Amino acid sequence: ATRVETAAGGTTLFVPQPFSIVRGTGVGLDPESVAEVRAAGLEVVGRVSNWEGVTPAGLAWTLRQLKQQGVATIIFSGDEVLGFKGYVAGDPRETSGEETTESVLRGLGLNYGTVEFVKQRGDALLARRAQDRTVRVHTVSGAELLAADIPGNVQRFLLAARERNIRLLFVRVFPDEPDAVRVNAEYVEKIARGLRRGALSVGPAHRFGPLETPPALRLLMGLGIAAAWCLLLDGLTRWLAGGTPWLRAAAFGGGALLALLPLAPGTTGPKLAAFAAACVFPTLALTHTDLLRPAAGAGAANGLPANVALELAFRRLLAATGITLLGAATIVGLLSDRLYLIKADAFMGIKASQLLPVVIVAAVYFLGLWASADRPWPRVVDDTRRNLSGLGARPILWWQVAVALAALVALAVVVLRSGNDPGVGVSPLELRVRGLLDRLLTVRPRFKEFLIGHPALVLAFALAAGGRRTLAFPLLLVGAIGQASLLNTFCHLHTPLAVSLLRALLGFAIGVIIGVVAFLIVDRFLRRGATAALGGSAPRTADAR
Repeated sequence: ATRVETAAGGTTLFVPQPFSIVRGTGVGLDPESVAEVRAAGLEVVGRVSNWEGVTPAGLAWTLRQLKQQGVATIIFSGDEVLGFKGYVAGDPRETSGEETTESVLRGLGLNYGTVEFVKQRGDALLARRAQDRTVRVHTVSGAELLAADIPGNVQRFLLAARERNIRLLFVRVFPDEPDAVRVNAEYVEKIARGLRRGALSVGPAHRFGPLETPPALRLLMGLGIAAAWCLLLDGLTRWLAGGTPWLRAAAFGGGALLALLPLAPGTTGPKLAAFAAACVFPTLALTHTDLLRPAAGAGAANGLPANVALELAFRRLLAATGITLLGAATIVGLLSDRLYLIKADAFMGIKASQLLPVVIVAAVYFLGLWASADRPWPRVVDDTRRNLSGLGARPILWWQVAVALAALVALAVVVLRSGNDPGVGVSPLELRVRGLLDRLLTVRPRFKEFLIGHPALVLAFALAAGGRRTLAFPLLLVGAIGQASLLNTFCHLHTPLAVSLLRALLGFAIGVIIGVVAFLIVDRFLRRGATAALGGSAPRTADAR
């Protein structure tokens, strides 16, 4: 039987079980250690593990002991939260009176620290049910600490606080340093200084207040999505100018559904409306009109003057980006809820919203799916059917196969790299580049925007303005990835809105600069090629006299 022996040196507890069974059993916090921490002006964070055969009485007693020692925030150890399975949170429709982890936390006024990037069973349920008591935590695990260094950890904690709104930094120290006390004191001080430089305060972790969007505003945003849907359909079919009855039914029926989705009870309706906005707005941005149409006076031989082509390209890029950002603002408004700030819930369909706009834009431009007064929608459908039938009779060239495979691989990588759990890891080189950008810029823009999407659109629009549509088309598809990524930036609701805005602005500015430089180089090369094809003399225009 278990026995307790008290001697002059203290109290000893004897448990007649193998060490492998009792090694993970907590014995509480040492009162002397707690007193030392408090004497240093610091707060104590409680660490509790779940155990086999946990009961409501047992979990309540454990949390009360921590509360009595001055603990304000609990972070659960291991791969389960306290009370899993069965006592994490009760059914809100029942009033059995049985205590759960959620009810005890709320009754004692304790905060629950949910650790990002760590999978704990019961975490999602507890965070959702105790969202008013939840703070997000970032830490470097013991296994990661073996290969970590102090500068890298400092940067990691600062990014977590600044860009992901982490409220509690759980810092593990480096005990094997030669002068461990001094080195680790400087380590923590570097983190504190970095937080202050970023206008963040150092102190006890605090929770998010209540946040929700009123129904009237949600209806207004639903009407905005419905309007974008109708404009998208009209841009392709011209149904507003007298389309067929089924087109009008699709426009009004789909618009009515999208307008009412945000008012659906629970979180499913707003999430579906946000997903629709993520698909509709970037697609509308690039297909509301033919953005690859040449400018007046453009010719395949000499194109336009570079400055004229770039001015037209910038106007088209600005219009497309503005429409995409309207979709981003709609998503932010629809999902303005505390559940998303603590990541107890998330935007639905990240990968699909990256893929669908690109696929639709590719189909529209490849098949020419635009109706006009001279070419009504039924004729567009007939032409498309004939073109698709004719594709089967045409020979396939090797370069076409190579381009198609490259496009599919690139799109697959983009989709796999998207979302909260990407299927493709980050290379060491990319990690180094990310670290450099984090140090040079206040906020690091996304590669898919400033390095790929925006430059590709500048190049596509400028080349198209000069009549080089064949070269512009694949670049437009690459640019569509950037527009989808731009909207996706604002789908990370736990990131402060100011950070997302700055990231988007930096990505746009740098991307435009890269695109301008790329166009000037390509334009010079193409003009030299055109001059050589004409026998070495530059093409001349006729004298107006």
